[in-house]
Amino acid sequence: MEINGLKDKFTEYFSSLSDREKRVVALGIPLLLVILFTFAVIVPLQSLKTGYERKRAFFEEKFEKLKPQVEELLCLKREFSPIEEKLKRGANLDVPSFIQTVARMVGLDVKNIKVQPGEEKYGYQKEIVTVTFKEADINRVARLISSLENGSYYFKADGITVTDYDENGLVSGKVTLFFYRRGSEG
Repeated sequence: MEINGLKDKFTEYFSSLSDREKRVVALGIPLLLVILFTFAVIVPLQSLKTGYERKRAFFEEKFEKLKPQVEELLCLKREFSPIEEKLKRGANLDVPSFIQTVARMVGLDVKNIKVQPGEEKYGYQKEIVTVTFKEADINRVARLISSLENGSYYFKADGITVTDYDENGLVSGKVTLFFYRRGSEG
């Protein structure tokens, strides 16, 4: 009902206007609506679009700067994955028995294997392993070290000490290794 009343009032008002005033109202109202639409809808949307484009450019620039670092981290992760597997595999390894087996495989007679607990950090344990040998071929000692370092568990040679060298080219001494495994926290 009210809409019809407003329509009647507008028709009455519009008919009371002169021809010139009618043209002004007929052109002015649509022009006013276009201006209102422009400032109420289009300008805010344009502002939002500009802000979005600025943020997008900012994030793309940040991404491009971080991309080399992300790629480097992915490469490091690929390098670390096999080491992580060795650390997991070595969690319950009986180190002296394993070294004794590897020594037999390379033809080396080891006299004594000592395992000393080292430090534990970040859920990983580092143990110090000392392997003593007497009158052994140095090539077999080198093969033992190589077999341990390149094997299924994570061993790293720390050093070799030669205490005796005889006329047959045989040596006596000890090899110190670090053995890493997943600790009790991991």
